[in-house]
Amino acid sequence: MKTNLIQDYKVFEGIYNQIMPLLVKENYQPLTTKDIMLNRIKAIQSKDQNEINFWLNQYLDTVDGLAYHNNELIIQPNSNLLLDINQDSRLNNGSLILNQEQFNELSKKYEVFNRNKIISDKRLTKQQVKEHPIWLKLAQDDKSLLNEYTDLIFSKAKEIYQYDENMGVYLPNDQENPAMHDWFLWDLVSRSFAGTRCDFYNARLFGVRAQNLEIILGKIVLDQGLNQEELRKAIEPYKKAKV
Repeated sequence: MKTNLIQDYKVFEGIYNQIMPLLVKENYQPLTTKDIMLNRIKAIQSKDQNEINFWLNQYLDTVDGLAYHNNELIIQPNSNLLLDINQDSRLNNGSLILNQEQFNELSKKYEVFNRNKIISDKRLTKQQVKEHPIWLKLAQDDKSLLNEYTDLIFSKAKEIYQYDENMGVYLPNDQENPAMHDWFLWDLVSRSFAGTRCDFYNARLFGVRAQNLEIILGKIVLDQGLNQEELRKAIEPYKKAKV
């Protein structure tokens, strides 16, 4: 499968902590959840079946991280910790192990959610998705984007599979130490849920050539009718992804 929505790209498949350093070495930038949402919207709106197949009929991993410990959840978009992962990184049960200092630093910079207050591990209604705090963070607090994406995904899932519930949020079990997983989006037939990879195996990362990323993002954002200030905010996370 191929896409024409992005011209200079490469898909990397394999073990996450092996393909991420390869992707970075080759001067690509992995997509965030928000990037995938934007491209899935464009694919559906294009009515091009090849684009729909590419963006909606396969799962895609992201560079967004879920840090978790003691029932606390933190979403880090465009995570430097995942960008820096490699074969020497400390892993346990398929998770990137964080030290307490790293987790504390993340908790100072990003919102912390109580796991027990999050609807998870089940299919959701359209309204539940639009009000879901995890989905909003994966959309990088872009409520309009989340609403549009949800409407289109639910409409397409109903049209093809007669699904009325989709886009569940699936979370890993707590470990003894703070840990991080990457977020990935499943395909339409699997109800487009957001999950975190529990073993880093069978990952699929979409890499955009780094020097073209700002131009590509700008085109996508402007196509969505956003202004220059909103464009700046959309691009900013890629310019400074460090905690």
